[in-house]
Amino acid sequence: MSGKRKDTFSLKKKKFTEQQQNLEKEPTTKLFLLIVANTKDPEIGKGCRQDIKSIRQMFKKLSNHMKFDFLELVVMGADYSKKNVQEAIDTLIPGSNDIVVFYYSGHGFSYKKEKEKRYPQVDLRSHPASNKIAAINENTHNLATLFESVKSKGARLNIVIGDCCNNTIKFKRNFKGGDEKIRLMKRPKMIINKKMCETIFCDYTASILVAAADKGQYAVSDDKIGSIFTFNFTNNLKILMKKSVGDNDGLPWTKLLEETKAETHALSKTYEIENGKPGNQKAIFDIQFKQTLY
Repeated sequence: MSGKRKDTFSLKKKKFTEQQQNLEKEPTTKLFLLIVANTKDPEIGKGCRQDIKSIRQMFKKLSNHMKFDFLELVVMGADYSKKNVQEAIDTLIPGSNDIVVFYYSGHGFSYKKEKEKRYPQVDLRSHPASNKIAAINENTHNLATLFESVKSKGARLNIVIGDCCNNTIKFKRNFKGGDEKIRLMKRPKMIINKKMCETIFCDYTASILVAAADKGQYAVSDDKIGSIFTFNFTNNLKILMKKSVGDNDGLPWTKLLEETKAETHALSKTYEIENGKPGNQKAIFDIQFKQTLY
């Protein structure tokens, strides 16, 4: 099993590296999408696969419309491991005007003793996974640490999203309840206003860190719509991308994430978390704007 996992990821990584080398001298903006998803987990695997589909389709279509060179590397299934996630980040070679999106969907938690750390640990244990604390400790990274690794690559715009729980170690994300109307609703069509997308993705030098839940909170995953933060994030970004620039007040990323946070919190209340209590999921984020290009 381990040999197969290594060979599979090695081929993906080789292709990804070759794509970067072939495009290295091209003047166009490149969008690097690195997805890490725990698709083999028996509880949340279905939701993680839905998350991959939502994130991948959105950023690929955006790149095609905006004439960005699109490069992706997905760590999932038998390839899912802490080692491969680190190697995937190490493989990134963005230019100074490029965009890097790192997206994680899986389990997460917080250590009780690390009260100063607001962002979650991401659980990167390969499957089948040991539940011993030593194995958990050995196969985790803090989302903020991964954020710093991505930032160090030197892209102009870095977006790191972790859709996972942020409570003490209780690996549960799939809960009873939810809103059937939400599950059956048609998702917004992706109609892209180029000037608005230039405002969102081209006008800023920035690094954005997002966690789907605050410390002590669960992040809900739904088999049909995927993780509820990702569901709202992708829907709201699609809505924002088709607007006219004058229709948006304030910094677009701040407004986008505040709206996503509010809608995710409201939707989380429709799920039963522990002992029949409703969910209380509130996303957290940090936006570091450096300068505008224009």
